[in-house]
Amino acid sequence: MHAVVFDIDGTLLESAAVDDALYREAVRQVLGDVQLRSSIHAYDYVTDAGIFAQILADNAIEAERDAQTRIKEHFVSALRSHVDSNGPFREIPGASELLQSLRESTSHAVAIATGGWRESAEFKLQSARLDYTNFPLATANDHYERTGIMEIALSQLGHEFESITYYGDGPWDREACAALDWRFIPVGRELGGIDSYFGHRLASHSLRPMVIGDVSAIFHVRTSVNDNHMDVDELREIGITREWVAEQLESGKLVGWCAVAGEEVVGFSLVTEATREVNALFVLPDWSGYGIGHDLLHAAVKHLRHCGHAAVRLRTDPKSPAYEFYLRRGWRDTGVGREQDGADGDRFLELE
Repeated sequence: MHAVVFDIDGTLLESAAVDDALYREAVRQVLGDVQLRSSIHAYDYVTDAGIFAQILADNAIEAERDAQTRIKEHFVSALRSHVDSNGPFREIPGASELLQSLRESTSHAVAIATGGWRESAEFKLQSARLDYTNFPLATANDHYERTGIMEIALSQLGHEFESITYYGDGPWDREACAALDWRFIPVGRELGGIDSYFGHRLASHSLRPMVIGDVSAIFHVRTSVNDNHMDVDELREIGITREWVAEQLESGKLVGWCAVAGEEVVGFSLVTEATREVNALFVLPDWSGYGIGHDLLHAAVKHLRHCGHAAVRLRTDPKSPAYEFYLRRGWRDTGVGREQDGADGDRFLELE
């Protein structure tokens, strides 16, 4: 069973900008002309409860007992007025179809975890006619910190899961997933994520450490890819054989992970600890789009981070799709490659 958890604003609904503006308006209606930080990015806890607490601290205010309740009431009232004037909130394209497919899935369990208060979250979802029936909903009513909200949402699903995937639109979502070691799927322009759920493919794979018995399977993956394709003979010419990989794994010079769907190895990554380098990351073409490459890269980087604090690196062709894949995930092109070291046109990328 695989867990899938969604944020709301900017992830299921096109509501993030309006939500921020009306939240600020509600705060000022109750607390007066208080100082607010320039954007929600500037707050340590990007949840309605967390921001409220930091507004009080920033302005040295000892809030009345019912101040938060009154802000919620003004906030929901402002949301209602916005809908009356502008029409209902709109879903991210394809969100309702995705939720319905997950509701019918026998291999996925779904929850919603939002940094908003429950009262405003439910109003927005109902306004958009987005059916969240039977999906646990954890909100800022439950915890002031995002990882706490996410863990509460997951706990309500009540299972042990092969994987946990979170969909979010903000850097705070990405950071929370990194802290919890959850799979993260970015949504929206800010993180270069998906802008529509139509055609989106649901993750149903798991990761495990690579063992010597996986060598034949990973060679099948490596020789099946379209980008940077090489057959067995071409790999042998550069010194990569099944025997060599098995020897490197056995000695610990190479460390790897396999992405598995059912019993099939559908992707793999390999690293060399001594050079802090990701040596390989490949996914079967039919399994592209499921987030497998992201997961394999995350496992590789996490392992190298545990081996030391210096930057990790990899090498790729700047003309390949992989190059953009890495840049979107924060890797930096060092400029070292083709001219400097004769690396066959590849460039070294680094991640601090």
